[in-house]
Parts: sequence; C-alpha cells; structure tokens
Amino acid sequence: MATSFTSNSTSNSTSTSTSISNRRQRPRQCPQQRLVIYFATACIIISIINITTNSNNQAEAARPLTPTIIPDNDDIDYSHPEYIEWEDGPTSADEFDHDNNPEICGLEYLTMEEWEAGRYWEKDKPVLVKNATDGWKALNHWKKQEMLLRYPDAEATMGEARLVGETGPDEAGKNLQPTTVKEFITKHMYNPLKYFFDRKISIPKGMLQDCHPFPQPTRTFLDNPTAGEKYAPSKKKKVRSTPDRELWRDHLAISIGSDLQGLTFHHHREAWNIVLFGSKRWILWDHARWNGHNEMQWRLTRDWANDAHVTSADWIRRLYPEPNRTREIREYGHDCIQRKGDMMFVPHRWMHMVVNIGDTVSVISEVGLGGGEGLKNVDFSFDPNESSDDSEDYWSEDWSEDGPPPGWNQDSED
Repeated sequence: MATSFTSNSTSNSTSTSTSISNRRQRPRQCPQQRLVIYFATACIIISIINITTNSNNQAEAARPLTPTIIPDNDDIDYSHPEYIEWEDGPTSADEFDHDNNPEICGLEYLTMEEWEAGRYWEKDKPVLVKNATDGWKALNHWKKQEMLLRYPDAEATMGEARLVGETGPDEAGKNLQPTTVKEFITKHMYNPLKYFFDRKISIPKGMLQDCHPFPQPTRTFLDNPTAGEKYAPSKKKKVRSTPDRELWRDHLAISIGSDLQGLTFHHHREAWNIVLFGSKRWILWDHARWNGHNEMQWRLTRDWANDAHVTSADWIRRLYPEPNRTREIREYGHDCIQRKGDMMFVPHRWMHMVVNIGDTVSVISEVGLGGGEGLKNVDFSFDPNESSDDSEDYWSEDWSEDGPPPGWNQDSED
C-alpha cells in the first residue's frame, strides 16, 4: 500500500508539475491580438443579425399589403373651427410635394397668352398654365370665411373620393350625399371620407362671375353662347350643328377638400382644372398607352394583390414605388404639382388622379359640362355597383382582350 501510495503521489506530483510548467510556457496574447479576436467576433454577430433582419424584411415584402381602411364614424367631431382660413389646415407637403423636376413632371409650363395663342385645348398633351386666376374676384370672395358669408346655402354633394373615383361622379348614386357649402365646411370637411365634388350642382351665378375672365375655350361660349347656331330647315329657330356634349360651356364644377383628399384614377373628356387655394399632386397616364389593354389598366391603377381601388394617397405611398408602375408613369405619364393659380389641362381620356396638399379649392371646366339644376332625391337612391353598364363605360372605355403593349411587365408584383 505504501509503495502504491508513493507511486501515485509521485505520479500526481509530476503531472501537476508538468501542468503548471505547460501553463507557464504558453505564450501570452498581446493586446493587439485580443482586439483582432474581439473585432472578428463582433463581425460574425453583426452578420448573423443582418441575415435575420433581411430574412424578416423579405418575408414582410412578400406579404400582400393591406389597403388603408378608414371607418366612417358620424360621432366624431370634424368641425375644427381653429382652422380659420384654408391655409390653416393640416398639410402633407413634406410627404407629397416636389419641385416638378422635368424628369418626373415633364410638362410644359405656359403663360395664359401661350395657352390661348397655341390653342392647346385642341392638342393631345397635358400642360400647366400659370397665373390663371389673375383678376378673379374669387381670390377674395372664396377665402374660407368669406365663402361662408357669401354662399352658405350653395348646393353641393359630398362623398368618399375613392368610391366616387371608381364609378365616376355622375354615376356615384348613393355614394354621394347632398350638402351645402356651409354644412360641408363647418361639419364634414376634415372627415377623411368626405370630399366636396360634383359636376351637376346648381352653382349660384355670383360664384361663376367670381371666376371671370374664364380661360379659353370656355370664355368663347360665355362671350357668345349662340355662336355657330344656324336656322333649322323649318326657319322657326336657330340650332347648333355641334351638340352640347361637344362644347366647352360656361358651367364650372367646384372641388373643395382637405389635405390628402382627391379623386382616384378616372378619365373623361378634355378638361381644365384651376387651383385657387392649396396645391394638388397629379398622376397622369397617356390614353394611347392604356387604351385597349384591360389588365394593364387595372394592374397600374389598382391594388392588384388585394383587388382594391385604393385612395390616391395610398396609391402613391404603397403602389407607386413598385418599379413597373414608376417606370410606366415616367415614360408614358406625368407626376406634377399644381400650385395656387395654376391651371392643369387634361386631354381627352387621359387617366389621372390627384392628392390635395393642404386644404384645396379648385374649379373645373370640361367639354360637355353644362349648368346644373341641382340633384334630386332619385340621384342619390341607386346603387352604383348595380349600374354596371354606365360605370363600365366610364371606367373601361375601349377595353379589349389584347395583350399589353411592349415594355409592360405582366408579371410584376404588387
């Protein structure tokens, strides 16, 4: 036992001595080496975090985006009396305004003299015209508080811009509600689901006179409403060979809306739109490009993944950045800011949508737009979704089953 014990002790002692000796002989790491190790470890950790984050981002991008849905709640107070004048309301200028870079907007910016001398309303290209409101009494009479004093009972309609844009204002039916200037401005204007826009309202004569002189060609009818009339074969009365639906008549539509309001993608006959207060961002798309291409039209203007017709602001925020849409508008359309006093001319059937930047007031003249007599109860009673014939003509004119034109990627993702 003693021998065994002595042998083990000697062995343990030798092992311990060797271990201590090995530890003493191991070279020490200098501070620079430790820094290299720490840095390499940190890089590995950061790489793992980036890989995880990118995977989450890709999964998020692959997930269909849900359209913004705003509940309609009549119990909410939308009056906001603290916004005394149009300029006092909220504005999304930081998000939606831009400087009309030619690569983004690309429109000619004309004087009124150039507009009239060049007869641009007969051409198939949009233009912006500056100083269109020079001499207009509306610049004073249509200030917010002054409009409430002068025209409180002027009839109008209001509705959700997204729905009105989908069917067209003339066929919006129960999506519109009757209102007056005073009721809308003091109770509903800042409701995101209420937009003052209609083409059949009975505008008081004084409001029309506030917008004189009208730009051409609307002024021609005002100066001589009987121009072009000839006696009918019966010789009993003069008639016009050109039907009213082909004339620029002396009626104006009025649009009033708070920040971020604006009709979604739609099209109609030639029209001009003049902003008196506020600004608008326009997206325009050439009729010749989408004419006859059903799927292409819907893929660009709608939230294809969710089968939804989204608000104009939502379209710019979520859908416009998709490369196929951005490229299409850059090459075959325009993205422009219309400011106070500017006139935007929209040619025949050019697809377009707008977003208000701040409280915005504008007037519109369109080929065939005649003086309104006010809407009747029956005009608000029908369901536009059940009146598919008219709304389809409005929205999808010239559709065909032909494929999209060259350069359009059908497989783009929303």
